Amino acid sequence: MYLCYVDESGDTGQGRGCSRHLLLGAAALFEGRWSYVQKDFEDLLTHWFPIPPRPREIHSSDVRAGRNEFAALQRPQRQALLSDAYRIVTSLLDTEVRLFTIVVDKADWFARHPRKTGEDLYEHAFEDLVSRFDLFLRRRYAEGQASKGIMICDPCSSGLTTALKAALRRFQSAGTRWANLYNVVETVLFLESHESPGLQMADLCSYAVWRLVEYNDASFVMQLAGAFDREPLTATRHPGKWHGVKYLGHDPAVAAAIQAVWP
Repeated sequence: MYLCYVDESGDTGQGRGCSRHLLLGAAALFEGRWSYVQKDFEDLLTHWFPIPPRPREIHSSDVRAGRNEFAALQRPQRQALLSDAYRIVTSLLDTEVRLFTIVVDKADWFARHPRKTGEDLYEHAFEDLVSRFDLFLRRRYAEGQASKGIMICDPCSSGLTTALKAALRRFQSAGTRWANLYNVVETVLFLESHESPGLQMADLCSYAVWRLVEYNDASFVMQLAGAFDREPLTATRHPGKWHGVKYLGHDPAVAAAIQAVWP
C-alpha cells in the first residue's frame, strides 16, 4: 500500500492579491516506511529544538522566512534544517517514496476554461495528480509488486472537500481523462499536517517547486529533484521520462526553469 499525501501552494482565486499559480505537491510513501519517517521528523525537530516547546511540524515557508517558532534560528540554521528534512526524503529508496507535482498557470487555465470555477481548477489539477499516482502503481504492478494507493490531503473548505471526494469516486467508476483508475482505493482522507509525516513530506515538495515557479529559485527543489517519479532508465519506452512533474501553462520562462531541473 502507498499513501499519497497531497499539499497545495497558491490558491484558486482570480484577480488582485491572488497567486499566479496553483500547485499541488504530493509524496507517495510506502506504508512500511511510515513509522520510520515519523521518527526521523520527530528526531530532526528534537535536534534543532532540544529544549521544549518545539514546533509540531516542519512547515517549509515558516522555516525559510523565520516565522513563529523558527524565528529562534538564524538563516543558515534554517537552511540547514530544511536540507536535513530533504535528506529524510531522498534517503528513501525509489520504491519507498515518489514525489509528484502539478503546476497550473491560473490565468492561462481560466482563459481556456472561461466558464469554470476555482473548484473546477482544483479538480482538474487533482485529476492529473491522481492519474500520475495510478501510473506509478501500475508500474509497480508490472514490476511484480502489486500495490494499491490511498489519497490523503490537508483539510480545506467543506465545499472543496466534498468536491474532491465526489471527483475521486467519479474517477474510480468512470476513469480519468486518460485511462481507467485501477489502483487508487477508498475515498479521499483528510488529516491535519502536524498529525502526519507524509503531509510534511508533501509540504516540502510543494513549497520547493513553488519557490522555483514563483521566484525562479531552484535552491530548494534541486535537493529533491531526483525523488520525483520517472520512468526507469532501463525502460523500453520513454526511458527516464519524468512522470512526476507536469506544468499546465505556456510561459517560456517557467517551462525553461522546470526543464532545467528535470531535463
